[in-house]
Amino acid sequence: MRPDAFGEASAPAIACPARPLDELRIVPLSAGLAALYLDALPAAGRRPRLAVTLDGRPVPSPSLSASLPLERGGLRHLVLLAQEMPELLARDILLSLDGVPRAEARPEWLQPPLRPLPALVGGLAASGRTRFLKMLLTTAASLFSDHGADLAALAQRMLDLCAVPVARPLSAAAFGADHVIRSHAWDEAPAPGAPVVALGRQIRRLSGCDARSEGGLLHLHLPPAARAEGDLVIFTPDPVRLPAPKEAAAPLAAWLRGRSPAVRTWALGRVRSAAAEDPAAQALLAEMRRPDLPVRLAVRGLSLAPGGLLYAFRLEDPERLVRHLRLEVADRHLDLDLHRDAGGTGLSAGFAPLEAEATPCRIQTVLGSGRIRTMAAVQPAAFDGTAPDGFAEVWEAWHRISGPPEANPARVLAAARRTCPPRRIPVLIQQFGPVRAGRITLIAPAGAHPDLISARAAAVGASGWQAEILLTVAERPAAAQMRDAAAAAAALHDLPHRLVLHDARAHPAEVLRAAAALTEGPLLLLGATVLPATPGWLEDWLRHLEETPALITAGAVLDHEGAVWEGPLDLDAEGFLRPLDGLPARRLTGTSTSFPSPELAGLSRAGVARLLASSTGHLDPAPALAELAAADRAAGAPSLFRASHPFRRFGGAAHPSGFAEALLVEELRLQAIPAPGGF
Repeated sequence: MRPDAFGEASAPAIACPARPLDELRIVPLSAGLAALYLDALPAAGRRPRLAVTLDGRPVPSPSLSASLPLERGGLRHLVLLAQEMPELLARDILLSLDGVPRAEARPEWLQPPLRPLPALVGGLAASGRTRFLKMLLTTAASLFSDHGADLAALAQRMLDLCAVPVARPLSAAAFGADHVIRSHAWDEAPAPGAPVVALGRQIRRLSGCDARSEGGLLHLHLPPAARAEGDLVIFTPDPVRLPAPKEAAAPLAAWLRGRSPAVRTWALGRVRSAAAEDPAAQALLAEMRRPDLPVRLAVRGLSLAPGGLLYAFRLEDPERLVRHLRLEVADRHLDLDLHRDAGGTGLSAGFAPLEAEATPCRIQTVLGSGRIRTMAAVQPAAFDGTAPDGFAEVWEAWHRISGPPEANPARVLAAARRTCPPRRIPVLIQQFGPVRAGRITLIAPAGAHPDLISARAAAVGASGWQAEILLTVAERPAAAQMRDAAAAAAALHDLPHRLVLHDARAHPAEVLRAAAALTEGPLLLLGATVLPATPGWLEDWLRHLEETPALITAGAVLDHEGAVWEGPLDLDAEGFLRPLDGLPARRLTGTSTSFPSPELAGLSRAGVARLLASSTGHLDPAPALAELAAADRAAGAPSLFRASHPFRRFGGAAHPSGFAEALLVEELRLQAIPAPGGF
């Protein structure tokens, strides 16, 4: 064949098929998140440039790519992107390395190249898994923050798939304003600036953290901005999970005990750094410089009342190291406010709703750093209604600064006294003079002036056959003198006298109820220094009390000059209103009062029965009488003054003032509120 057999014809081209593209793997991560990857041999000397297109267009942001080393050599080229899976599978996807197409996925394929989640990290070298987890927990968490909850759940699964170890939690310490140090059993130390990540409902990278490793322990300081309750992940350099300690954080001073000098220096360095902007950390430094703190506590009173504890404490804290007091019973506690003076002395009194039956109470100081010290353990005594020591002093401080109403010690004590049940007290009765039952009984304290006993009997005069006098006397040395005066008055005026001897610790209202229980008709209640001043007073009062439907009637008491001393009494927001005190007696005509005075009040027989049947154990007569007046108002019968025969007051104490007045105001104010089962 000639060499030119084909003439000028050119040789036909030989068709060489193009290199087939690899299958691009697709891993669904969550709703709206997916990963694409290709395993390939590395380019010589460098990592290739990675690019992915969807239908020929670049992947929309956000997206994240990386090349991770494989266990058997080569690289896994990985792309994370925000795409819904149906939308992604409907696209032509092309992955290129250094501009050369290397892998693809097409929508017309019978089977999409989907892979399960474990395939994403399967075959990666240890360094590849570490790089992938660090990328997922830091950069990806920031880029795909709109998928926070899904990404956090994905991170937890990836940590499990990568078998990330868990460091055993040991303890935690707290200082300052929410600074925490966590300790875990772990040998490796993190590199400076290693990321710390909190795993919760979202992934959160924590800033400002600092770690110290020594002797198989890893200590991690978390400033307030980095507080996290759940698990943490730190890279040392490989990732390790740090669960939260199960026990509550201890004060730093307790945590430091037994630590090495290096760890102590590191921890105190964290405190000093925080002290510049954290008063509590600054306080801790001051406390640690003074191991013997100049703080003294005095327990002024601690009583067991219905529903809780009445307390009164005095704290001497000249350097103001104490933030507040704490009252602890069993596993419950209550933080107490302090009223401080310029020298740092603090007072605290009030009611704590902590049941403490047969349980000692611990009184603790919470220092400015948050440290807690137990100052005393006290078994509370039963509350008998007496104002605990310290309440008056705390009320003075509260009143001086015009404190909030709910912190008023007088209001707290009044509420506690109202819950006291009625108590029957034992009394000893001594009879003097003729034995006969009068139509009306006069009840009065014997007082301190024996001559007034005789003057009162003389004022009954010729009408003595209708009356008897009950004198209440506390058991004390002066009782014998009062007994002799009562016996002499009974004999001189032929007037029945009964002496009601009672324990000196009994409350006035308890004594009144004990005396009222001895009567059979209406009674007239008089103060120790109050005497009748006009003829015909007994007949007038007797007729009124036998005919009136009212339970109680107020009487007018004048001073020695004839001006009103005990007139209408009401309350406003500030306290007592005494609009007629000091004015002429004629101004009392036609007036009424919400609060009849124990200095002069008449009780009908129905009023006596109501007094004895009351379920409220009033300790002072005034609120007991106010309860009767409230019942009269409810029935449409206001407590009118009997101004026709005013009585006179001869000496005696002035109206209560200060804390005593404030307590009476609060007790009377409670008469407008239904009696509670507790408070």
